[in-house]
Amino acid sequence: MLALAFLVASISAANPDEAVCSKVPVFARGAIVAEICAEAPHPGLTIVDLSDDWAPAIFSETPEQPQPYRQTFVDLANERLGEGRAWEAARRDRYFELFGIFPSVSVVSARLLDEPRHACHAVVDDTALRQLRRTLAPWTPSKESEKSALAAALVAVGQHLACEGLGKGLGKGLERTAPVHPTFDAALQDALGSYQRRHMLPSPGTLDVETRDSLLTDSRELDFRTLLRVLRERVVDATGLIEDGSAANAWEPILGRFIDSSEYRRSMRPRPLERGAPDLVDRATEAAAMALGWTSPPLAAQAMQSGPPDRVAIRLPRLPAYHAAPASLRAEVDRGDVWTSYPLDGDGHPLPSPVKNRPTFTLYVRSSDGEIPLVRWPTTIGAWKAEKLDGEHEALRYKASPVGRRYWRDLVAAPAWFPPPTTPDRELVRRRADGSWTADEVGVGPGYRSAYGLVALIHNRAVATAGGNTEFVDIEIRTHGSGNYRSILRGSSHGCHRLFNHLALRLGSFVLAHAGFARRGVIDERYGRTIAWKGRILKLRAESRGYRYELVPPIPVDVLPGRTVRSKEPPMFRDRAAPSAPGAQPGPPSVPQT
Repeated sequence: MLALAFLVASISAANPDEAVCSKVPVFARGAIVAEICAEAPHPGLTIVDLSDDWAPAIFSETPEQPQPYRQTFVDLANERLGEGRAWEAARRDRYFELFGIFPSVSVVSARLLDEPRHACHAVVDDTALRQLRRTLAPWTPSKESEKSALAAALVAVGQHLACEGLGKGLGKGLERTAPVHPTFDAALQDALGSYQRRHMLPSPGTLDVETRDSLLTDSRELDFRTLLRVLRERVVDATGLIEDGSAANAWEPILGRFIDSSEYRRSMRPRPLERGAPDLVDRATEAAAMALGWTSPPLAAQAMQSGPPDRVAIRLPRLPAYHAAPASLRAEVDRGDVWTSYPLDGDGHPLPSPVKNRPTFTLYVRSSDGEIPLVRWPTTIGAWKAEKLDGEHEALRYKASPVGRRYWRDLVAAPAWFPPPTTPDRELVRRRADGSWTADEVGVGPGYRSAYGLVALIHNRAVATAGGNTEFVDIEIRTHGSGNYRSILRGSSHGCHRLFNHLALRLGSFVLAHAGFARRGVIDERYGRTIAWKGRILKLRAESRGYRYELVPPIPVDVLPGRTVRSKEPPMFRDRAAPSAPGAQPGPPSVPQT
């Protein structure tokens, strides 16, 4: 109480008596205890933006250099989905947390206060779902002895989805009163996918353990966790924090609960990094929640009744000294186990991967007594990928992730991916809801499903010129976000280093907060390609490469060699002539495009 009284007194003394003062309420223990001027913030307080038009710092703009994607980001966060083909993917996806776009406070508030929805969930009979002990995939056949139990579990799933307004067209088997045995069909998979996106569950479209546990969790608790995730991103943006405990293998709960899927709390190596930063992000988020009084689902719902102010001032833990800008940053990509052997046997069947240590991305900051690892995140490296040879044929080529020192000079928000001519046509088309085909503008971007996600940092090679200067040459490798979130922990890339989109957004905003930069604005480049597909001519177009910040000075990135591993070849493979060696040459004879 004495500390709070001292804080209030010091705020009153510090506030200037100015004619122009944008007042911001100071929150402590769930109540407004004072006000400060945003123009002269108190050094012991942090102003956090809770407004519905918030976007991360990476999407900042100026009147002279507006950010084209900012309004789209805000609209998606507020679930304002437009009409027309440009919004088709968004209307299908419906929820965007898995892609780094968290809902606005107003959206989550409406969920928390939706009593009919909570009552709907509460009356579902979860007995069979609670007893389910295995992962179910669509169309999974079941033994006769377990059909009844699985049917009852799927009925419960369908009822929960119906409470969320999901599952149109699921079929009679998922009506609450239907006695027939339902199946895990495409309609249920589609509705379940929407539910998983709503709760940031990176499932492959199955009824797995985490999805089942989520369905069994009280709906108010789930909404509260979403609110805490929303608050966390606002706190991260306001403080410039990035330290999430990953460097120390030590993630911390918020108010006694983990608010994320375990997918995002994966120890990439058994041993923590020496001097790895603790989980400052979740500590600050918990402090913010306690200051606002958002400490339980009922109390958060009570606070939402009147709606929180657009901006609040709260007392958060002190930042480490190395947060003073500009900071000396360095990134490192450990390629882990690198498997360059041709991945198919003599009959064209996939060989089992020998990779155990996945690649990692680590960000360091230099402090007065040495480097401190801030985060260690999962990432990707290149592998064997299909390339287009001519109009009808493809071959596998190894896509390397080059080793050595590179530099981030260019940070691009809402980047677009310009596919090279060797990209197979089948990777540049998508099927629409009505069954027709169209060029995949979504994968090109800009947008949350772009191949580069919402943020890209370009890897440049430093080249000394004859005049003694240094030129930076783009080597066509990026550290970038990815809408292909399942690939981050399990897949590979065409050479780039992918990150979960929400982490890539944090990284981009952190770099802007702690490094020098010049705002360059929209990269005015055009892209076009004509695709002949299924008897139709499709045109793929992009109007710019994104919005660029030039980092001054560039940030070094070290890509480590990793450890070369080889798979055990089956006996029949050793008796045959080996296919082409890794590198630029194709492997076995090219196969028809599918």
